[in-house]
Amino acid sequence: MRELTKEESESLFPTECHFKVICLDLIGIHKNLNKVLVDTGLQGVAFQPGLKSKAGKYISFEISLQIETHDEMLEIDQAIRSVEGVKMLL
Repeated sequence: MRELTKEESESLFPTECHFKVICLDLIGIHKNLNKVLVDTGLQGVAFQPGLKSKAGKYISFEISLQIETHDEMLEIDQAIRSVEGVKMLL
């Protein structure tokens, strides 16, 4: 991902970002994803469970957030990716 110039960043933010997480269906994964939100200062929001894979190995979660800056978006992105069991973030 290329770094945005200050002018580009100012013109894009604030914005609503949609995150979809695909992860292993581990015990506590939903709780761990929601903890990331609290740890990054986002209160009163939670990931919504999505679909499970046919074999039940994977599950998806979705959330839409109002993001104020590019740096905030990157911080949330990195925090979500650090959760054990996360395989893909869209």
